[in-house]
Amino acid sequence: MTRNWAQYIPDFWEALGQTLYMASLSGVLVITLGIAIGLLLYLSAPDSWRPRPVLYHIVNGIVNAGRSIPFIIMIVILIPVTRVVVGTPLGPVAALFPLTVGFTPFFSRLIEANLRELDQGRIEAARVIGVTTFQFVFWILLPESLSAIIGSATIILVGLVEGTAVAGAIGAGGVGDFALTYGYQRWFTQLIVLAVVSMVLIVQFIQISGDTWIRLRKHKR
Repeated sequence: MTRNWAQYIPDFWEALGQTLYMASLSGVLVITLGIAIGLLLYLSAPDSWRPRPVLYHIVNGIVNAGRSIPFIIMIVILIPVTRVVVGTPLGPVAALFPLTVGFTPFFSRLIEANLRELDQGRIEAARVIGVTTFQFVFWILLPESLSAIIGSATIILVGLVEGTAVAGAIGAGGVGDFALTYGYQRWFTQLIVLAVVSMVLIVQFIQISGDTWIRLRKHKR
């Protein structure tokens, strides 16, 4: 019997919208929290701007623990917490919690590495002229590291798109769930190809946008 793959297009558009929703909103949360935690790691590290060894090692340990858990396991572990926080472990809204928890540790480590690239001479000069921590962070540290931060944000957004596909495997919806439900389980190759192509296009858009932003910043400097 011949099957018409076009009849699944409405379901595909709904799934694509869910993927974009999950990736974009969790991206905002991960980038915001990741920058905050990365700043905390950088500023409190030994021999840094405001050393706080005890605080640094506590946060560092939490970040390392979060990075060490595979995302698919993280989702399963967080199901009871997600149910409490969101009310259900299923659907795109529920997926935001594990996506944020799962990817924030990795992004915060990238941010810490980005900030450490700041020239030591700039740091010493800032100390000499007596700038406050607020001034150091927002006038020197973040502006000088912005290109690297954009590059790291691009990486994490691509990772989140892939993460939505993993979340879709356990009921979050999105293109990953569409590919499994309508493509793999029904042996509908055209739908799998459609899902893969859409994911590739999303990733390409994110990467090109990030690279373009970095190039524009370099031209302005």
